[in-house]
Amino acid sequence: MTILDRYLLKSFFFNLIFWFICIIGIFVVFDLFTHFDGLVQKGKEQNNVLLIIGTYYFFKSIPIAMTLSSILGLISAMIAIAMMIRNNELVPIQAAGISTLRIIRPLIFAVIFVTVISTVFRETVLPHFLDELVMEAEDVAQNRGVRLNAIIDNETGISILGDQIFRKELRISNPVFVIPKPIAKQMTRLKAKEAFHHSAKNGQPSGFLLVGLTEIPAILNGASLKFGEKTIVITHQDAPDWIDPNNCFVVSKVPFDYLASNDAWRQFASTWELFKAARNNSLDVGNRIHAMIHSRLLQPFLDVTLLFLGLPVILACGDRNVFKAMGISGLVILAFLVIQKSCQYLGANVNMPVLGAWLPLMIFVPFAVNQLLMLKTK
Repeated sequence: MTILDRYLLKSFFFNLIFWFICIIGIFVVFDLFTHFDGLVQKGKEQNNVLLIIGTYYFFKSIPIAMTLSSILGLISAMIAIAMMIRNNELVPIQAAGISTLRIIRPLIFAVIFVTVISTVFRETVLPHFLDELVMEAEDVAQNRGVRLNAIIDNETGISILGDQIFRKELRISNPVFVIPKPIAKQMTRLKAKEAFHHSAKNGQPSGFLLVGLTEIPAILNGASLKFGEKTIVITHQDAPDWIDPNNCFVVSKVPFDYLASNDAWRQFASTWELFKAARNNSLDVGNRIHAMIHSRLLQPFLDVTLLFLGLPVILACGDRNVFKAMGISGLVILAFLVIQKSCQYLGANVNMPVLGAWLPLMIFVPFAVNQLLMLKTK
């Protein structure tokens, strides 16, 4: 690594950290005005106000950092080049026979590094902190449940309702499972005090164990309920070793996390979890999941494309005014994001999820390649 590389990387990461702190700081200041009283009250209950406030805003800042990582990477790279132009450092370097593409090479690798770290963090770390990422100020330091979104298992037709779910316990409070006619002789409601989700293991199917049935329908007094060759509701008679007399087990492939905060689940779930949901016959995910999967896979390429669109603009401008360079950066980013989000919206809502994800690349890659070739000739 040369002195020039270290100089550019130092400038890049300084700008990246600086803008990240500024944006997070602005968010915290404005948001704290709204939630200050509630957070202080929770802090007093836990005898540590600073810890509660810090925990809350630490998790709230993560989605902002993930969303802005590629944009801040481009802005940092642009500012690093703009500062070199302002200080008349670029011309002597080029006069020494160093090509423009070689000059910006460390910035390209730095942006790719930030993109890779952001992707790995999103895929491996964020899915484990869904509760913390979606919590509200009044939920800090409490194991409060969240509202259950009623859903119908598309594979069995069973409706799943209830009051609240508790992710850490995999528990539903006051669940109501509505068994349709093809499975039971008539539509039957299974009401219980609690329901616990069980994953498939040791030959046992995935589903929900209903504990403390408030009313035991006659259909649960006999053998398990089947639909065709599949067992749908397992009763005490067929599994006395793990199902008590006033309990039953409803077979379902609906993921537990999907029952609450569906929008948050789609946002923070890993791409592999989204892929499994798209192939899950029990879920009606629609085009939004398919569009999000393709967008996730293509996002690193879009980030690099945005870099090759923005950097040549600054180099071609050659203006020593840093604020003008930042303005140009903002316009490039705005145009890119508007077209990208428009394509994703069309893909999710006009039954073209694949085209909606790929269309931004089809539009911008030719321009980015052209800009890159122009840099190579300099």
